[in-house]
Amino acid sequence: MNSVKIDSGSRTVFTASDDLTVRLWDLDTQKCICVYAGHTGQVQQVVLLSHEFELDEEDLANEASGEAATPPSSQDQFNLGPHTTNLPSFDRLYKETFAPASQRPEPPKYILTSALDSTIRMWEVSTGRCLRTLFGHLEGVWALAADTLRIVSGSEDRMVKTWDPRTGKCDRTFTGHAGPVTCIGLSDSRMCSGSEDGEVRMYSFKSD
Repeated sequence: MNSVKIDSGSRTVFTASDDLTVRLWDLDTQKCICVYAGHTGQVQQVVLLSHEFELDEEDLANEASGEAATPPSSQDQFNLGPHTTNLPSFDRLYKETFAPASQRPEPPKYILTSALDSTIRMWEVSTGRCLRTLFGHLEGVWALAADTLRIVSGSEDRMVKTWDPRTGKCDRTFTGHAGPVTCIGLSDSRMCSGSEDGEVRMYSFKSD
């Protein structure tokens, strides 16, 4: 397991793994709700976008790749135990888990993932669709952070990139590290990057 993110409101957890997938788990039942598959390299990071983040519906229709999450297998459980057979489809399982009658909030609408296939992907959580794939790094993407204004990524290629989350376009590329960038910190006005070169670099989004 490379990355774990808990959404306390919906009582779910997202996990990213070397098996090339991201999985959504129910903390109450300890069962896997769905599997997000599409990366061709080990998935290093999963980031939950804010509930307030929205994408234009026309952009979604034009850019959706059609890749969808897969139903969980009978072995997708936190703990070892009796295997479940005839599991429902992802669509049915998701709707049952977050049905209005359950009064259970849904997870964030969108998540971001990064992998050693050199890409970043944006997923629609409720449908499992991969909405957008961000290309630009030359090697695997180790570090990822995001807010409603920007996505920041760090890579084996020693570069840090900022992206517009609504268009998927790379805004700027930062160079200077002498080793792979393995971690990213992000605030409203600053970001920082850590590298295997032993350095931490700080950047400001505010112009003097």
